[in-house]
Parts: sequence; C-alpha cells; structure tokens
Amino acid sequence: MSAREEQLIQLLGLMARSMTHMTASVTAMAFEQLRCRDEALQASARRMIERMQAISEELDQQWELIGRITGQEEREFLVEELEIASVRVHKEAGVS
Repeated sequence: MSAREEQLIQLLGLMARSMTHMTASVTAMAFEQLRCRDEALQASARRMIERMQAISEELDQQWELIGRITGQEEREFLVEELEIASVRVHKEAGVS
C-alpha cells in the first residue's frame, strides 16, 4: 500500500471518529433536553435523537468498511474512549 493510500485510510478513520464523537455529544445533549418541562424542546430533542440514530447507523457502516480496509477492529477502542469521554462530560456538567 502506498503512503498516499495509508494517509487516506488514516484520514477516513479520523473523520469517522470525529463524526462518532459529534453524534454522541449531540445525542447526550438531546437526552439532557428531554428533562426540560418545555414540550416543544422535548419534541425537538426526540427528533434529534432519531436523526442521530440514523447517522450512527451510517457511521457503523463506515467503521465496518474502515475495519475491512485496515484489517483492524477499532470499534472496541472507540467505544471505550467514548464511554470515558461521556463520564467526563457528565461529571463536568454536575460540577457547574
């Protein structure tokens, strides 16, 4: 595999990881909004969670393809990293 191909694979992995983190963050925010008493905000949060689910399913397909291209299973590492980040976000939110 050429250096350029390796760079493209690395770029795909970084983009998929960034999108995965972003969807997790937006989903977490939407779940927080569900706690609000405002019905319009709750409805908006439910729609956002549905949208994020659709994006997450597409990202799963991307991760599967990246795994096939690289011969690695990065999903386990990513899930662990996201769980740690999620705990950190929840702790920071509770502090403020």
